[in-house]
Amino acid sequence: MNKATATTPGTREITREGFIDLLSLRGGATPVTVLTVTEPRLKKTGNPFVGVTRETRRNGFVGGSYESIANNKREREGEARDFEAHPLPWGRHYNRYFIEHKGSFYLKVFPVTTGVESVDIWRDEAGNVLSVDDLKPFFPKKSENRGNVEWRTVKVDNIYEITLDGERLRLVNQRSIQATA
Repeated sequence: MNKATATTPGTREITREGFIDLLSLRGGATPVTVLTVTEPRLKKTGNPFVGVTRETRRNGFVGGSYESIANNKREREGEARDFEAHPLPWGRHYNRYFIEHKGSFYLKVFPVTTGVESVDIWRDEAGNVLSVDDLKPFFPKKSENRGNVEWRTVKVDNIYEITLDGERLRLVNQRSIQATA
């Protein structure tokens, strides 16, 4: 395991199922710090990098209402509070925190981008740190953000650690979580 993803003392381990249950019992929005470990999609043609992983630490809020946040933003910008969310283009709302899609759960996160530092570490299969500039030519083309408020969905299987209410939780049990509903 990499130093960046080693468990910090004081971290409580919880299964992914337990995490979904724990968060689902809450009410309202709450700040979080999420550490994910993913295998990003990269273009294959001419790409010398094999087994690349991305460790990402992001701050944000979970459990907020998309419509409320969008309307609050509109109000701050002097516009009418008349935004109504469209149905999801994929998956279904499991509850205020999660989307279920094809048997997997995704945490809905509203990212905080001002006044906080995000961390991205890219590694090759041997664990060596890679420069994002070296990887950029192999990134797929990004689509434009068409939404009023930028949300992220994080696959629960990719969450390594999350800080919630000051408690650091390390998610264990790497198998996929199947939806039951």
